[in-house]
Amino acid sequence: MPKIDLKKYPKIRQKNLKYGCIPVNIVNVLHYYGEYRYNELDLLNFYFRTVGALGFNVAVPHLKALLPDFEFKFKGKIDFGNSIDNVIEYIKLNIDKKIPVLVSFKAWGNKLLWHSERGLKIRSKEKAHIRTAIEYNNYEVYFFDPGDGEIKSFNYKTNEFLENIKGDFHTLVIKRR
Repeated sequence: MPKIDLKKYPKIRQKNLKYGCIPVNIVNVLHYYGEYRYNELDLLNFYFRTVGALGFNVAVPHLKALLPDFEFKFKGKIDFGNSIDNVIEYIKLNIDKKIPVLVSFKAWGNKLLWHSERGLKIRSKEKAHIRTAIEYNNYEVYFFDPGDGEIKSFNYKTNEFLENIKGDFHTLVIKRR
């Protein structure tokens, strides 16, 4: 089963459950490459000060400036020709080279709209959650999920993987220059 070197991949869980999935996934990958100058809080603060929005595509130029020894390659839906098969092949190609791939999954969360003496008003809202692809076999891709510290698999021979990323197709590859 092709996979990255799992002995080197730290599997750090995210501390900030609301916004920390991108920074902690990046920190996991940086630590995988032996770069230990940053932790989740450092990158979370960097995001809020510099990037503002937490999207990969917005963050890449800022990350390149912060970490010039690394290459950051964002790919979105258009880059994959709107094809889940192209996303899967891209993930497999990188894992074959021992490169983890950050992937944006769509998730649902609750957003507090207002609070008063009469109660809370909460609305369910779609948001993104980032997991890192670390291995695959003939049917599934395996991801480290920093939210709960678990390895999750998604079958790409069925629509399971496509249904879980909800057509977002956003990926980020980080590697040493």
